Amino acid sequence: MNFARELNKVSDKHHQSQIFDDFLQMAVCAFSLGRSEEVYFERAKKYDSEEIKGFSHALGGLVLDHEKNNNSSDWKDFLGNYFEEFGQNNAKMGQFFTPVSLCNLMANFTNDDLQNENMSVNDPSCGSSRNLIAHSMKNPNNRFKFFYIGQDLDKRCCLMSVLNFVMFGMKGVVIHMNCLSMEIYGGWRIWLPETGLGITPLSVEECKSLLFEQKK
Repeated sequence: MNFARELNKVSDKHHQSQIFDDFLQMAVCAFSLGRSEEVYFERAKKYDSEEIKGFSHALGGLVLDHEKNNNSSDWKDFLGNYFEEFGQNNAKMGQFFTPVSLCNLMANFTNDDLQNENMSVNDPSCGSSRNLIAHSMKNPNNRFKFFYIGQDLDKRCCLMSVLNFVMFGMKGVVIHMNCLSMEIYGGWRIWLPETGLGITPLSVEECKSLLFEQKK
């Protein structure tokens, strides 16, 4: 896996979890097309030029992994897999996500014989968004037809989801929130890659509008 190899080479001066978190945030900033420069530089200032170069190589490796390995019948969640692997040795960070095969099975249970455009598909505890990816991969037209909404309390999961939306060419929104208390902390709007719009950070009010008013 190009992504894992390159990210593991970034630095031995920082904890693996910090490198992964900073990679996720800076990669999301990179796809935000200048809308999150302050956030990017705040994360980047703790690394030297060679380490920053390592992050860019890791992002390039992630893109290459997706291009080489993902199709409708056999897709992989490289970010989720990496997180599961390094989280096994850290009780405070470990998570295990729904296996891809089960996500595909559940996606096949959904009824997609709908005429309306921009129907929503929602996962209120999305993790790295494997269930949403599985739905989008069922049919090549699904990523155009459906608007995907991922929500999670763990910001790391939200950032993985945002990048997975980008990698798999999905349109929608990822919202960092507590779905039990309905407290919202922020979010991201992800546009189809064909639009060239990348990622737009969302305020709490914009997240509420997308969730409760379903504004386009």
